[in-house]
Amino acid sequence: MPADMFPNRPWGPGDNPKTAVHEYLKTHPEFEIDKQIDHKLLISVAPDGYLMR
Repeated sequence: MPADMFPNRPWGPGDNPKTAVHEYLKTHPEFEIDKQIDHKLLISVAPDGYLMR
């Protein structure tokens, strides 16, 4: 999508919720991405966004 399509969006490539989760996991090994929930949901707005301890 063109960069000017969403001018007020406070995040973008490399600076977004998904990359934040992956950065968080680097320093918190007690958590991992719950891949099972991705297989249960038909549609998700948060792929790789569900963590489990």
